[in-house]
Amino acid sequence: MRGESPYLASMIADGSRHFNRVVGVDLGGGKGKHTAVAMGDVTPAGLEIRQYGTRGADGKPYYDASLCELLLSQPERTLVTVDAPLGLPACVRCKLARCPGFDRCVDPAVEWMMGEGVALERAHRHRVPRSKPLITPYTQRVAEILLRCQHEIQPRETLGQGMGPLTARACHLVKALAGRYRLDENLIEVYPKATVHQLAGPGAARQYRRHPATWSVRAGLLEQWSHELTFATWREESLRVDHCFDAVVCAYTGYLWATEAWTLPAELARVAQLEGWIWFPDGQPRLWGGKKPR
Repeated sequence: MRGESPYLASMIADGSRHFNRVVGVDLGGGKGKHTAVAMGDVTPAGLEIRQYGTRGADGKPYYDASLCELLLSQPERTLVTVDAPLGLPACVRCKLARCPGFDRCVDPAVEWMMGEGVALERAHRHRVPRSKPLITPYTQRVAEILLRCQHEIQPRETLGQGMGPLTARACHLVKALAGRYRLDENLIEVYPKATVHQLAGPGAARQYRRHPATWSVRAGLLEQWSHELTFATWREESLRVDHCFDAVVCAYTGYLWATEAWTLPAELARVAQLEGWIWFPDGQPRLWGGKKPR
């Protein structure tokens, strides 16, 4: 068993987010070949992507063993960001032998869903078929409800259609990396579409994947972010391949999370501790000429 990193222990103790490297992972299913990784170094000018791709140094896809080996071999001050659910919904986490019912559940996530979550969903009810339930705590997490209802970003539900294998692999990854990486300390969950939506608007979020204008939209995003996101390698492959571009956006999101010191809503800290959190920009305009908080 791997012991806890001395650097990680000191980082946790002083609450800092000083990283020298950020690794973005666009995670695919364990039996597929579409996982992409982007590695960037933090420099005085920002984040410089050193390499990215869908295959490791041996030329093979990033299956579990090779992906874990790569992440565990990174230098101490490394932040890993993953585009996949790193936590589970309340009902799947529950250890009770018998369900008391959603209205009687004392899990903080379910309590929030049955209260504020239902209110938020009702406010959006005109956009949801009336035959559908408002809340399903066995497929959803709080962060996903907030993404949709407060930010107009449609997320993938943790255990929604087709997500089971990916979520299972992501949760296995958390355990496989335990000791070296801790959730919401140097391992975070991100959602590239949410980052694009918040930084460049809903139009870009709709068009940056599987759209006739995808290539030009991606090129525009990289140009927009070029004041602090640069490439030490040829960037064209990231414009062409969905998974590569999302891995780059994952890394960039992690860089912003660290340098801008994003925080959780205080009232949802316990919920995030139980089921994880999806980190994304707040959508506020940025004054690039000024000094960002660190």
